[in-house]
Amino acid sequence: MVFPCLKVCDIETTIHWYVDFLGFTCTFKSSIKQPEHAIIECGDLKIFIETDPTGESYAKNLMVVETDDIEASYNALSEKGVIFRDSISKGAFGSKEFNIKDYEDNRITYRQST
Repeated sequence: MVFPCLKVCDIETTIHWYVDFLGFTCTFKSSIKQPEHAIIECGDLKIFIETDPTGESYAKNLMVVETDDIEASYNALSEKGVIFRDSISKGAFGSKEFNIKDYEDNRITYRQST
């Protein structure tokens, strides 16, 4: 298995965003105050998070989440109040997809193969 690693400027707020908006659980933090590393998980997805003290990583990450029901995913995220970059449309590889942004403006693409 391969899991993504996000470099972020504000690790605590990023953790809370993924927990509150996407239903993740924080399963590890390197320290209670000002952690440098964390792991969040949701189902089979695990994301490693690392603090970027330089701030250069802001809005530079991209993740793709495969879903079996693009409309249900869109509606569920809409109900939670996430910020959408666009609505459901045909993606570059012929799939249905939409994009949201996380707390640090990273792009998360939800896609359903056709």
